[in-house]
Amino acid sequence: MNLIYLTPQLWQTEDVSDLTSALVAFQQAFDKVSLKKDANNPHYNKQYLSLDNLINTVRPLLANAGLTIIQDLAGDYLTTVIYHISGQFRGSAMPFSPTGRGSNAMQDLGSSITYAKRYALGAALSISVDTDDDANSAKVTQEEIKQKPKATQPAPKEKVPENGFGKLLLWVQEDLNRVEAAISRYELTASEIKTLRSLKTPK
Repeated sequence: MNLIYLTPQLWQTEDVSDLTSALVAFQQAFDKVSLKKDANNPHYNKQYLSLDNLINTVRPLLANAGLTIIQDLAGDYLTTVIYHISGQFRGSAMPFSPTGRGSNAMQDLGSSITYAKRYALGAALSISVDTDDDANSAKVTQEEIKQKPKATQPAPKEKVPENGFGKLLLWVQEDLNRVEAAISRYELTASEIKTLRSLKTPK
């Protein structure tokens, strides 16, 4: 089968007709199930959908549609490829570079891999796995705006939790519009700020 590149990090077989039909069948089956946040992030005090829960939910639906997904670490990328029994496939590569601050490097690496796989899998299948509140926490009513003093001091920046920069980096890589928001919100070193801003620099 001929292979084509839609972008340097996104590729597929030239013919994806069977793959597309199978993905439609998967989406129809997925609409009948529900995903529940089953894990807790103690650093941010938020619940989230674990990778195990996501995989256990989608794997039988994928199999019924003749699909399977393989994820691998390949150099500086995490690759996610959706295969169909016909041999057709579609793959993507997400930049991956864990830079945790913890003393247990392997534990930090494992956590970063799990985090990246969850987001990459969700993106490949068009499933939302994000725990963000879509900026709802920042919304205020008109009455609250009127009650606010005209002159306010900037809110102090938050400290990045231990082992947290790697996860922050992955979160920003999902949407590069988050770069400046992350820099404004968190206390970061000059090196960390440079790393985040380099994501928006054309390769």
